[in-house]
Amino acid sequence: MPANQQEASLYVHIPFCAQRCSYCDFYFVTSQRRQTEFIEALCLEIAQTARTFPNTLLSTIYFGGGTPSLLPPQSITHILAQICESFDTYQVDEITLEANPEDINAPALDELIHAGITRISLGIQSFRNADLRFMNRCHNSDQALLASKLIQTAELSSWSLDLIFGIPGASEKIWQDNLHRAIETQVPHISTYSLTIEPQTPLHKQVASGFVKPASDERAADQFQQAMDILTSVGYEHYEISNFALPGHRAKHNTRYWHHTNYLGVGPSAHSFWWQSNKALRWQNVRSLRKYLEAVTIAESPTVTQETLSMHDLARERIMLALRTSEGLDMDDLKTTYGLDLIAHKKDALQQMKAQGFLVQQGTRMFLTSQGLHVCDNLTEQLWPD
Repeated sequence: MPANQQEASLYVHIPFCAQRCSYCDFYFVTSQRRQTEFIEALCLEIAQTARTFPNTLLSTIYFGGGTPSLLPPQSITHILAQICESFDTYQVDEITLEANPEDINAPALDELIHAGITRISLGIQSFRNADLRFMNRCHNSDQALLASKLIQTAELSSWSLDLIFGIPGASEKIWQDNLHRAIETQVPHISTYSLTIEPQTPLHKQVASGFVKPASDERAADQFQQAMDILTSVGYEHYEISNFALPGHRAKHNTRYWHHTNYLGVGPSAHSFWWQSNKALRWQNVRSLRKYLEAVTIAESPTVTQETLSMHDLARERIMLALRTSEGLDMDDLKTTYGLDLIAHKKDALQQMKAQGFLVQQGTRMFLTSQGLHVCDNLTEQLWPD
């Protein structure tokens, strides 16, 4: 890579959804009427972002949402053409598109692959119809299985599916069945997430009113342990706290987030992170399609929040991100790059975590054990610089 180029990933937020899932707090709209207007504005923002960050060499591209698979494949083609026109993309080795099962069919898959999509992230969440109805998902179990079969036989470099555990009423046996059904699809990558009750979501209101009783912390912990035990026993690498992959199928885009590398986000609500020399910035676009369109179409920035990150902030983030992964935390890198000697600053906390079986050390690297992953957030906060 030439000395004047900066490597980065690109995240593209597509805000459209067919309906609202009960647990989701990502930004989305359920009306589809402004799709064409949005795509044109998005292409304008992509071009403007490339001018703001010249000599950027993209490594990965990720279409998230929302539900990117709601867009016609021709729209994805149009957006990718704008990305290729605006950025240097010759080293891009992964282009992921999030999809819902009800949007997947053979012709659409062929068009997406022809457009350049190399990886599909399929939002199954559960193979059990009762769970899907509870979460207000659009698809059913049969559609999930059919979409999995179509994707498995498509000419993609890789694909992934998402599952959610800790669903009220879903026992350990039900979760185990979900995991085995995922394995049977021969999917090379599985992401598992605990159902969280986020403010301002329908699920939060259902819990607050007493209509829904959340699964206990103990049940969610047991199901997380099930995922670790079952998936690793059949060859999946547990390479990040929520992610399991067969060898050679780790998500490259998300891995760049965990490595604390630069990324640019476009679309309403998208986040960006840029660290060059001694200045690190993070910013977010407005969480409103209307306001986003108004700003971009008159060549104004859709950014609404921006913060400058200190080395203290960056060190905290690095600890949090690294300990989520199987690569662990490189203490030498933390000292050299972030200016933090963790062993000197947190000697007592580190010794206590090791004694409790939460943390192990190999050379200059620290790793969370399986037991430690259950309390990852609590442990990383204890290691943050004061």
